[in-house]
Amino acid sequence: MSLHSMLRGLISSAIKPRRHLLHKNCIQRSLQDGCHKNLQRNIRLVSSYKGAPPPVHHNVKRQHFGVSTLDASSDPANATNAQLEMDSQSNSLQISWSDGFRSRYHSIWLRNHCQCASCKQLHSGQKLIEQHDIPRPCTLKSTQIQDGTHLQISWKETAHEGLISLEFLRENSYGNDAIDAAVSLRDNVFFKGPIEEFDYKDISSCKKSFFRWLQCLDVYGIALVMNVPTELRQVAKVAELIAPVQNTLYGEIFDVVATDEPINVAYSTAPLGFHMDLMYYESPPGLQLLHCLRFDDSAQGGESLFLDVFHSATEFRRQYPHHFDTLTRVPVTFHKNHFERERPAAYMYQRPHITVNPHGQMTSVAWSPPFEAPLKVREEDVEPYYEAYHTFAAVLENSPIQVEHRMRTGQCIIFNNRRILHARRKFTLNNGEHRHYQGCYVNIDDFRNSVQVAYIQHGREDLAKRNGNQCWL
Repeated sequence: MSLHSMLRGLISSAIKPRRHLLHKNCIQRSLQDGCHKNLQRNIRLVSSYKGAPPPVHHNVKRQHFGVSTLDASSDPANATNAQLEMDSQSNSLQISWSDGFRSRYHSIWLRNHCQCASCKQLHSGQKLIEQHDIPRPCTLKSTQIQDGTHLQISWKETAHEGLISLEFLRENSYGNDAIDAAVSLRDNVFFKGPIEEFDYKDISSCKKSFFRWLQCLDVYGIALVMNVPTELRQVAKVAELIAPVQNTLYGEIFDVVATDEPINVAYSTAPLGFHMDLMYYESPPGLQLLHCLRFDDSAQGGESLFLDVFHSATEFRRQYPHHFDTLTRVPVTFHKNHFERERPAAYMYQRPHITVNPHGQMTSVAWSPPFEAPLKVREEDVEPYYEAYHTFAAVLENSPIQVEHRMRTGQCIIFNNRRILHARRKFTLNNGEHRHYQGCYVNIDDFRNSVQVAYIQHGREDLAKRNGNQCWL
């Protein structure tokens, strides 16, 4: 079943939240053996219908860009038995579909989604209608089904004749149950280790291996690529398998090497606590890649640590709900002020540590203590903020699911900077020892787009997971 078919079934049947309950070990085994059938078999779909009709399945023809058309012979949107009923009190239209399900559409919603040639461009699919073209109020006058495939609409305040496909109406039936069902499909699966390994030659030459790698990054937020050639700028070639490299204050590619006068604490031998990079950006990097060009075995320390911050924030919320609420309400300011460098920096961005959507689901966590500016909030928020901040920091430091890894020459670690916190132990270099990484970033939305395109092209039902980019979906 295609992605669109699944969503159509979920939404049109108005089921309660439908969650992918993914057993981690089962998924890992499936990712390791690359067996698509095993992965499907190990995904448990649990639905709570509470009286709603079961999901509707359609015969789907897939077209370019994942757009689908339905075989009318099996389509509940087939208007043979569909009934229309206008409600003047709520200024809405109710459609009773042939499978017994009912949808309600407000008049103003129908006008905004008219698909006639003057309101929507055929090839781009973009809306042409302007809000000043829509009268208010916008009252339904008449509705009728045209050719068994479209709804024709007229309004009292305008001579415009609207036209909307029944397929579109059924797919975009809205209501609390339908929205909850769709949103729940993006729920995260927590990363607790170990880090999944992939071979560079495989992911760069085999579509199946590439898809498994991309899926692992989406589901768990981290993966390790082995046997990457130890050549300068090779890290960008790994990143570009997914999406273009994101240019930042540090350029497209940066070297992580200890220096005497570092412009960043990462460019020293000092330990690094758990953090995210570039939180002083409005859109901080999504994927971070670190390619180990050389790390001598004799060098002491320097191990990397990783932690799924969404797991920690979930535990924090469960144990300290009042502190959790404080960190969603009181903002922190991240900054980067450094003029003694080739490219001067005066970045500043204020945001709360944690954001949630209207459903109460976490959409982002921002954590980067080294780049926090002095707290500037209302006086009454200072004490509650620091109490919540201190408590959350303790949850992170004491988390039992921290994963440690010592990078080896030829390895490239890739992780979601908006989800997976990273840290580093102190290290020492003696007698000519070296520790040299090259790194780069991929924009979070480019990554999410690549994931979703891959799922659609592989005929998968998955939606890209909630990845920390603050999207409410």
